[in-house]
Amino acid sequence: MRLAPSAALLTGLAIPLILNPLNAQDSESTSVGGYGEVHYTNATGPNTPGIVNIRRFVLYLAHTFSEKLAVRSELELEDAKIEGGEAGGEVALEQLYLDYLISPAFSMRAGLVLPPVGIVNEIHEPPTFNGVDRPTFDQVVIPTTWREIGVGAVGAIPGSAGLSYRLYLMNGLKAAGFTAASGIRGGRQEGKEASFANPSVTGRLEWARPGLRLGGSFWYGGSANQDSLLGTGAFDNAVALVSADARYDVGPFMFRGVVAHISVADADAIDAVYATQVGSRIAGGYIEAAYNVLSALAPASAQRLNAFLRYENFDTQAGVPAGVAKDETLARRITTFGLSYKPIYNVVFKGDYQLQRNKAGFGEGELLALGVGYQF
Repeated sequence: MRLAPSAALLTGLAIPLILNPLNAQDSESTSVGGYGEVHYTNATGPNTPGIVNIRRFVLYLAHTFSEKLAVRSELELEDAKIEGGEAGGEVALEQLYLDYLISPAFSMRAGLVLPPVGIVNEIHEPPTFNGVDRPTFDQVVIPTTWREIGVGAVGAIPGSAGLSYRLYLMNGLKAAGFTAASGIRGGRQEGKEASFANPSVTGRLEWARPGLRLGGSFWYGGSANQDSLLGTGAFDNAVALVSADARYDVGPFMFRGVVAHISVADADAIDAVYATQVGSRIAGGYIEAAYNVLSALAPASAQRLNAFLRYENFDTQAGVPAGVAKDETLARRITTFGLSYKPIYNVVFKGDYQLQRNKAGFGEGELLALGVGYQF
C-alpha cells in the first residue's frame, strides 16, 4: 500500500516497501516499514554514569484489501528487551486500525488510534524532530505516545485549500493513574482491556500550505471509571484538553511551537480517593528554532545539519485544589540545544545538551545526550 502524502500525514505512517503476494488480487498489496533509535545519556550529579539504550524498535505493517479499505498497524519494542522482575522494557501495539475511504472528505477509521493532539503524538519518528529524545512537554503534558481505542472520521474539508480534520469517539482516561508529576499520563489505557465507562471525544483541525502547518486539537471525556466515590456519570471527573501548534519552514530556517491547557474537573475528589495531588490545571508549551548550517557551508548539498534551540515551560500543578500544597519543582523550565545531522532524510545522528530548571530551584540538573535514528 503506497500512501499518498496526505494519507501519510493523517496516519503518521510512511511505508514505502510494497509486497505483492502471487495469489493476491491485483488491487491488494502489503507494506512494511519501521523506525528505531539508540540513545546515550549522561546526567550531571554524583554516581550518575552514562547509559546506552536501544530506546525503540518499531515495525509497521499495512495491507490494502481494495482501493477503499486498508488496515494499518505498528508494533513497538522499547528498551531492547523485557525480563521478569526488572523495570523497563515494553512490547506494545502502538496503532492498529482500519480505514474505509468513502470520499476525500470522509474516511471512517476504527481501532487503536493516536489522538491527534499536538505535533509529536501522531508523527514521532526520530528523523522528524530535533533532539535525541522527544520534548519533555510531549511526554508529560501531552502524554506521547498516546493511543486509545475508538472510531471516527478523517478527511479534507471540501472547498478549502489545505484544511483537514480528524474526529474520534474513544475510551476515556482512568483517574486512578493521574499523578502530580506526570499529570494525566498514567491514566492512559492504551488498548488493553480498556474500560468504556467514560467515553471521550477528541479531534483536530489542521491547515497546511507550503512550508506552513497550523493545528488545533482537543480532548474531552470523563475519568471516574464508575468509581462510586468519584461518580458514575459518563463525563464525571472530566478531563478537558485544548492545544494549538504551528510549524513553519522557510529556506534554511525551521520553527515550531506548541501550547496546551488541561483542566481536570474534581481534582480534589481524585486526590481524596487516590492521594495523587494531581493538578486541577496543567499548562505550558515550547518553542523551537533550527537552522540548516550546511545551507551556508555547502549550499549545493542535499544533506542537512540542523543547529537547534528549544525552550519548554510547563507546570503539572499550574492549578491545585483547595488544601493541596503546590509543588514548585513541577513548574519546569527546560532549555535544549544541539545538532541533528541528516545525510539523507530518513537517517539522523543527534547530539544535544539540556538544562533542567524549575521554579523551586531544587532537584535541577543537566543532561548530555547522543543518538542515532532511522525510518523506512
